[in-house]
Amino acid sequence: MLIETAAAKSQGIVEDSVPDTTETLWIVALAAGLMVQLWFGMIGTSLWRDETGTWWAVADGAAAAIRRSFYWGGTSPFYFLTVCASTRLLGPSQISLRLPSLFAMAGAIYFLYKIALRLYDRASAAVVVLVFLCIASFYAIEARPYALAMLGLTASTWALLRWLDTGRFIHAAIYVVMGAWVVYAHYLLALGLVPGAIFAAVCLRRESRGLAWLGCFFASLGLLCLPLARHLQSLSATRSAHTVAAAPSVPQIVEGLMPGALAGVLILGVWVYSVWRGEAGLTGKCTAPSALLIGTWSVFAPVFLVLLPLFGDFHLFVDRYYSSALPGQALLLGGLISSIRPGFARKALLVLLVVGTILVQGKFSVRSHGGEDWRAAMAFVNHQAETGAPVLFQSGFVEASDFAALRDPKLRDVLFAPQLVYGGPAQSIRLPHASVRTSTPDMERIFRQVEHAPRFFLLQADYDRSFEMWLLGKLGPACASELAETFGEVYLTRFTCENPG
Repeated sequence: MLIETAAAKSQGIVEDSVPDTTETLWIVALAAGLMVQLWFGMIGTSLWRDETGTWWAVADGAAAAIRRSFYWGGTSPFYFLTVCASTRLLGPSQISLRLPSLFAMAGAIYFLYKIALRLYDRASAAVVVLVFLCIASFYAIEARPYALAMLGLTASTWALLRWLDTGRFIHAAIYVVMGAWVVYAHYLLALGLVPGAIFAAVCLRRESRGLAWLGCFFASLGLLCLPLARHLQSLSATRSAHTVAAAPSVPQIVEGLMPGALAGVLILGVWVYSVWRGEAGLTGKCTAPSALLIGTWSVFAPVFLVLLPLFGDFHLFVDRYYSSALPGQALLLGGLISSIRPGFARKALLVLLVVGTILVQGKFSVRSHGGEDWRAAMAFVNHQAETGAPVLFQSGFVEASDFAALRDPKLRDVLFAPQLVYGGPAQSIRLPHASVRTSTPDMERIFRQVEHAPRFFLLQADYDRSFEMWLLGKLGPACASELAETFGEVYLTRFTCENPG
């Protein structure tokens, strides 16, 4: 069995450097400030669209959550059951919906630190954790399954490394169980298991017995996931509802493939400059197999999703779907930063990274986690409805493709989940997500409900003026519209008419 770390250190390949106490305290202070701002400062803010879908999925108990998972959410019932437990214990609220993700991310941070300690050294491990907090904290308070999947990814990768070092059965069992955990949490984030498998196969390429054991692990993982076959079949039948409408643009692809996105550009630029000055370098930082794991983990998921449309009708290049690469990207960027000398340059870069993260993701720049303040939006439109003004709601979910979807008994509630969570007007008028440009019986019915109103409102999660323009064409020159209020990325348009009807 491969004992890479001990052998490598004995040969001087990896230096287990002792972290400078001042720098360690510096990193702890930065991490604490970031967590206060992005975790505890944002956890009670308004849910955004997808999170309100989670609220709906678990609102009627565990049995309903299991049933609804077959046609909503794109994941197995596992995640919804964890949220059910949280909301039953603490009561339904933004915080109880998000707590499973917060605890899972805390666990992911612990295992990522252990991984970085194994691949680098103690000084670098602290930097890796701070970088991970900067690029992945959004998912720590997300009422969605991504943090749970990251916990499974980091725990399974740590267990795999420990098995390679020690050959102990307990670590193999943890690897199999936590690998299955990832699949149960989110199917697409299981892409993050592939880099570890590649790394292990490379390390064991000359050990037939070790490769045989590795094959047994994968077979066992597959057996544990067999109960998901029916759910996967159901998900495949409705796959069009879980894909983006168009292929990603070149800038989106570049951003997805660049570890850490814009933060990665800054870190890479500083590192290259430091290398040019002879003040940085990766020589002796980690072994070649470790570098293979880090590099593959950083890019495998986004590359796979970029190429996926070549083999079918799946368009899934979305940041949350390739978030399984974030632990690998943190390892890569943390390794680059920790190799920079002198210490002042490292500290300045880390401060800039943390401050920039807080400014972009914290309350300084957005009203709520996810950028959609449905709580404030619904309070405003409820007040307007009390004055007699009709309120039109355009669903923010792509599943609301037409009026037929709005009448589907399985979907008609969840498609307007923000209303259910924060209480919309009883007589609200519902519209599909898709743009409307032609008259239909359903559209004419909508028009008749507002044609005599001197004032009414249109609430949208995506600012699309097609329905607004259609209405103005029907109402004539006596009516006008304006963007009246914005609630983060939720938009409210006001229509006013002189002598309506």
